[in-house]
Amino acid sequence: MDARITPEVLLQIFYPNTPLHDGAVIIANNLIVAAACVMPLSSSGILNRSPERQMGLRHRAALGISEASDAIAVVVSEETGSISIAHDGHIIRRLDSERLENVLVAFFGPGEPTGRFDFFGRIHRWFDGSHHAED
Repeated sequence: MDARITPEVLLQIFYPNTPLHDGAVIIANNLIVAAACVMPLSSSGILNRSPERQMGLRHRAALGISEASDAIAVVVSEETGSISIAHDGHIIRRLDSERLENVLVAFFGPGEPTGRFDFFGRIHRWFDGSHHAED
């Protein structure tokens, strides 16, 4: 794809019942390089041992790619809008946009300077109510 990351592009990719909706987006070097990607599923059983077994295929795929590579997988539940992040075979659930930003900054360092595209600012506004979870 070689597309710049923006909330609008991500919303278009994950809009329900469109060709790119199912599957993962791969981001590298601040660009969306691929969409509708199939990830390996976790076979660790960690999600089955969770007291909250409602995590489904999307979470199993995020955990699976984090077990098979050095990827950091961010998962947004289609049903609830809940954010999770998987890395190195572990998953952190129920993140809000601020905690997600803190975790990503801890992995990658600060984002682009303020004068350029304010991705995290736009994500904060998006999660803080300007859109519904089902959008």
